Amino acid sequence: MRGPAILARTMSVPAQRGASAARWQYHSRSDRHSKVACWTMLFDLLLECDVIRKRAAEGKLGFRINHEMVGKINKTLDLVVTVVQPPRPEAKRRSFADLVDVYEIVLEPADRALLKKLPLVEEDLRDDVFEVAIAMEAKACMTEHSKSLPRLHAEILATGYLAKKAAPHCISVSYSLVNAASTFKTPSGDGRQTNKHDQPEDAEKVVEMLSTALPMVTETPQYGFDAIGVTVIECRNDGSPVTVVSASPAPKTSDHVHYERMIRLVCSSYRSRF
Repeated sequence: MRGPAILARTMSVPAQRGASAARWQYHSRSDRHSKVACWTMLFDLLLECDVIRKRAAEGKLGFRINHEMVGKINKTLDLVVTVVQPPRPEAKRRSFADLVDVYEIVLEPADRALLKKLPLVEEDLRDDVFEVAIAMEAKACMTEHSKSLPRLHAEILATGYLAKKAAPHCISVSYSLVNAASTFKTPSGDGRQTNKHDQPEDAEKVVEMLSTALPMVTETPQYGFDAIGVTVIECRNDGSPVTVVSASPAPKTSDHVHYERMIRLVCSSYRSRF
């Protein structure tokens, strides 16, 4: 699957964040990394899942980045994949492929060749989205791992609960990036501070929490996740290349939070429900 490599390649290129002229590979106040993570996940779903690709070819699949799901407490999800009932209302919509340029996603020639073969998938711009099939939140733990754990755990739990409350039949997905680099240049303050990490222990703690402390829908149908995924990267945020980590502390291929297992779980859940 191509998603993690595309994500790392794209994050390797520093980009401007907000009004500041400074360019960073990662900035906690920017959602660029989560947007690219959502794009790469949907790319792999379209490539690997025949039923999702078939629905897209039939014009019955839509998507939206940063979609507000309305419920007792509204929640903005990083990515939703929607059920579309043709014909669509006439409107100017961006396609999934258009976002490559919008988000400055770095694709290799082989990626572009595969993208051209995929069916057209357009943004679902309706205020009254007919049905949310997949609801995904993308999180990142890049530095100060131990300090970040309680907040990360609480935010992910809240996402699963609110997504299920707003759309009980949706496939809820949590996808997290965990940094295994030994140092991290932080954008906070004057941008000169470098945090040091105790690796691989710091990353291991986060991966363990994501693997064991988040409920699956098989255990808690009311708010559990249908799929949980983790990609471990090395990002020093100093301009050096961002790389994907496949060995420990990354999940093993047999772990339920391994990226490929996440994609396959989403596909099987979609097949059974939609």
